[in-house]
Amino acid sequence: MERITYFPDNLRQLAEKHFVLLESQNPKKKRDTIQLNLSGYSDVMYLIADITKVCMLALEGETSSNRIPEPMVNISGVLGIVLDLIPYEEAELLDKMREAVLCQALPEDEYILENFFLTTPEVLTITS
Repeated sequence: MERITYFPDNLRQLAEKHFVLLESQNPKKKRDTIQLNLSGYSDVMYLIADITKVCMLALEGETSSNRIPEPMVNISGVLGIVLDLIPYEEAELLDKMREAVLCQALPEDEYILENFFLTTPEVLTITS
């Protein structure tokens, strides 16, 4: 992978503002951490139990089980953690970077000559 050694100041400022999901613990070993807000050891244990139960349900190919009394609660807990892991801020930065790169890549005198739009027909006939 090519290493970038120089960043313009505005890009560095955007990166500092938007790269917030991962916290670098050991840059040499490329080790990062992510913060999960939990309210104690019970929360940690319930999260581990939810993940385990969801995996068991997936392996059994069922949405209910005698061993798992409230599967929807467990699935909801796991999906909540997944939502917390989505890097929204980083995606916003990538959009800004993409826009900046594409705006520089297109010559100013290049235009789209035609637009094509697909529409549904006004009259839809069904044949049997």
